[in-house]
Amino acid sequence: MADAETPETGWLRLLVDDAPRAALDAHRLALAGTVPAAGRGPLERDAALAAVLHQRLAEQRRHARELRVLNDLARRLASLRDTADLLHEVAAQSRQLLGVDLAYIMLREGGSPTLRIEVVDGSMGSALRGVELHEGQGLGGEVLRTGRPRWSESYLEDTDLGHVGPVDGAAVSEQLGGILGVPLQVGEDTLGVLLAADRRPRRFGPSDVELLAGLAAHAAAALRNAQLFDEQRRAREELQEANATLRRAVASRAREAELREDLGRLVVRGAGLREVGERIARAVGRPVHVLGADGRPLDPVLPEAPPELAAAAAELAGDPDGDRPGSRPAGAGWVTLAPVVLRDGPAGCLGTAGPRPPDDEDAQLLRTGAVSVALVVTQQRLLAEAELRARGELVHALFTADVDEAALRRSATAARLDVGAVTAVLVLVPGDDDVRTPRSLAARVTAAVGGWTAEHEGEVVVLVAAAPAPEVRDRLRELPAGTLPAAVGVAPCAGGVAAVRSAHRAARQTARLLVALGRSTAVASAEEVGVYRGLFSHAGRGDVRAFVGATLGPLLRHDEQRGRDLTRTVQVYLAQAQHHARTCAVLHVHANTLYQRLDRVTELLGAGWRDPDRVLDLQLALRLNELLGALPPD
Repeated sequence: MADAETPETGWLRLLVDDAPRAALDAHRLALAGTVPAAGRGPLERDAALAAVLHQRLAEQRRHARELRVLNDLARRLASLRDTADLLHEVAAQSRQLLGVDLAYIMLREGGSPTLRIEVVDGSMGSALRGVELHEGQGLGGEVLRTGRPRWSESYLEDTDLGHVGPVDGAAVSEQLGGILGVPLQVGEDTLGVLLAADRRPRRFGPSDVELLAGLAAHAAAALRNAQLFDEQRRAREELQEANATLRRAVASRAREAELREDLGRLVVRGAGLREVGERIARAVGRPVHVLGADGRPLDPVLPEAPPELAAAAAELAGDPDGDRPGSRPAGAGWVTLAPVVLRDGPAGCLGTAGPRPPDDEDAQLLRTGAVSVALVVTQQRLLAEAELRARGELVHALFTADVDEAALRRSATAARLDVGAVTAVLVLVPGDDDVRTPRSLAARVTAAVGGWTAEHEGEVVVLVAAAPAPEVRDRLRELPAGTLPAAVGVAPCAGGVAAVRSAHRAARQTARLLVALGRSTAVASAEEVGVYRGLFSHAGRGDVRAFVGATLGPLLRHDEQRGRDLTRTVQVYLAQAQHHARTCAVLHVHANTLYQRLDRVTELLGAGWRDPDRVLDLQLALRLNELLGALPPD
């Protein structure tokens, strides 16, 4: 039979069974009914002791539960790798464990003294998010400054804290009352502050501080791990990107080296611009055009470029910084140009057009190709100039009377020139402001009419076979304006050394007369300037000089001796039909000055110099004198 239960064992049974406080009170009342009032002192002492033990056991059980929650939370936090997820989990658990209305986390960047609210759980709006405060400001700033927990029963009424307008405004918006803040620390490093708040005044006890501090310790360690993981992930990604960039760079260098090697072989074996351009186009993966400074192909055998690309190439040539490569929008797409630069300046460019500009790698291949194109152009120019010099020597011998004709024919045959088949001779006199070389002019002419070209005394000589002089002249006149910036004289030739020499004299005289007449880009045959040729032939020049001297002699001598220009005054005066006002406007002189000059002319030429018959002679003499000055010595 079991022993009867004593009062003491009753208290112990209730405590062991984790009975509620009400059960303890009921047990005390039951025992009090069996004990006289005078003997209840020991009973009350036992009841008080049981109540204390019950409270302690409850606190231990609560503490054990909190530890289990913290340990479980620590395991969950350790599994999180995303910083944002971790912060949200910490805020949510803080709010739940302490039974508060909201929790938020403030972090600082590196060693900065500024805290910023990054995560809020339980807020009524967005007023708290993004709020910043400095060390020592507000409750969070004070925790950061001291590195210790801090709580306030009613934050907005707490005068011990350094209040800040924006922070207090957010607190009012969220109706914050009691706030507890603990540091997020790893060793001596404070990462931020974890705060829990109620919307009513609240005194936070030591257990609250201990619980939130424990949670903050786990959170800080997990946060540091997450940060380290993020740093490692970023470092790994940066390393992977660096490796990918390095691989792309190596592959790009390999493509560039392969292209440079292929182009080098092409240049060494004397390939032309077409082959070089095609190899560059294969490397870039899009059509590539080799263009001159005028936007046209550098070689007539190359295809024409799209209009927008040709225009961009011409614009690049006129740019003072035209040696800089790059892409630019043009029309509905893009054009990319890589200048072809020689020692004496830009010679053109490599260009490509498309809906999108090429990437950096292809643009570099284009620039690499431009160097090889420059080598080909230089090589072609050197060969052409050497051939032109050799041809110039042959032409010089051809136009020298005392050279043996048989030897001359042999030299011509070696230079692939059949003197006996020449049907027309052309002489080109470039304008004074023309920047094109004789070689360039010769290439333009031969592209239009064919023939054999050479440079002679600064002029271009073209010997044409199988096409009569009138046909050659007409072909040149059909060229677009600006194609041939030179005066061109054309003379027929019957073939043979003597005929070539005679035709050359006629063509040269024609071209020089065109320049003297101000027609520096005209094309004319010898018979079309026949009157002037007769006047300015070797025999005719003496008669012309005699006529000019007889008509203008006193005026010319006056200007030469006095350093004046009365001849110019007379020329303008007669050209303006002896109109005084227009003459003054052209000469930019006052009317009195003009009258004084005309009086002086009358003294020199006589009173009748303004008569119609004399005026015709004077105008003719003035024109002939101008031509004499413009023509080179015969």
